[in-house]
Amino acid sequence: MVVERDAEVLVIGAGPVGMAAALDLALRGRAVRLLEARATRPPGSRAIGVHPPGLAVLRRLGVAEALLSAGWPVRRGRAWGAARPLGTLDLDGLPPPHPFVLTVPQSVTERALRDALARVAPDALELGARVEGVWQDAGGVTLLGHGPDGGPRRWRADAAVACDGRDGPVRAALGVRRRGGPYPDRFAMADLGDGEGVGLARDEALVHLHRDGVVEGFPLPGGVRRWVVRLAPGDAPPPPDAGRALAAWVAERVARRTGLHPPPGLAGSASVFGVERWLADRFAVGRVALAGDAAHVLSPIGGQGMNLGWLDAAAIAAAVDEGLAAGGAALPAALERVARHRRTAARRAIARAAANTALGRPRGALAAVARDAGLTRLLRPPWAAWARSRFTMGGLA
Repeated sequence: MVVERDAEVLVIGAGPVGMAAALDLALRGRAVRLLEARATRPPGSRAIGVHPPGLAVLRRLGVAEALLSAGWPVRRGRAWGAARPLGTLDLDGLPPPHPFVLTVPQSVTERALRDALARVAPDALELGARVEGVWQDAGGVTLLGHGPDGGPRRWRADAAVACDGRDGPVRAALGVRRRGGPYPDRFAMADLGDGEGVGLARDEALVHLHRDGVVEGFPLPGGVRRWVVRLAPGDAPPPPDAGRALAAWVAERVARRTGLHPPPGLAGSASVFGVERWLADRFAVGRVALAGDAAHVLSPIGGQGMNLGWLDAAAIAAAVDEGLAAGGAALPAALERVARHRRTAARRAIARAAANTALGRPRGALAAVARDAGLTRLLRPPWAAWARSRFTMGGLA
């Protein structure tokens, strides 16, 4: 019996990774359907950093120029230790055409991807489509769930890509376990005003390794800077729904630890958050592949999670296209090959993010001196080139 298909490929989850996967497949000429459980996108912007490998993916998808015009390039990072400046990491030595990290609100990135997808495949996005189960056979993949009216739905395709987040249903439906857990660290974040009074150049990021915990500051478009402060024992910041009070609390902690004085008024998002890491045991089962947070979650310190998901999406789209071109029977093997490669890259990225997170934890005086001495050397030749590559996702594509 021939079962009617809804598309060649179903993508589950219309976050930045799912939209990139759907757009990539559509540009390759594949009929794609993008299923999103939510009827509207949540407010706020979590991810802000677009690293050179991620920007290369977005350039191939035709959305890089929109982001470059809306974003802000970070060309150097200034590092301070517990008591002294450690050095500056210049990104000018990165390969062209993107020798910088671009900061742009996630909402802007998602809008650019959504607009591009609407131009290439105007009927691809289906909102309110809640996937709850997966069934595979020799001929394809069937997804079971509910539509926006609450009624039962099924979708059929040759392949599926799950980009439905850390707690999405597809990984569990496939029987894929994950390993990991939370870190002990908690952070407060607020977008505050930026400018001459802050004491940092507008294309310069700050990492200040204070003994009470790290402070990070990243410039954003529109004269804004995002500050992230690791909570010290005994810190009790206001709740996120008290946005102005939380912004003032973050500004006070930044001033206390760094001597810089950002204005306390809230200029964007504010939150308090913990960090964790997870890694799925497998990134592909048969005709279904996992990408982004559905496959891996890493500490946001370093800002590489979204970019890693884009690299997943690009590799999976190429493998799906290859497998379908060779006949459907070749698809599981093509996905398994790329899944092993992407899992290796994710394991490496998780280790890097864990090291970045550990660097910012409170230290005793002797431990802080040893850490600062090591980082000072790392920021100088010949190690600076290695550090520049490591902090901008070199070797993870």
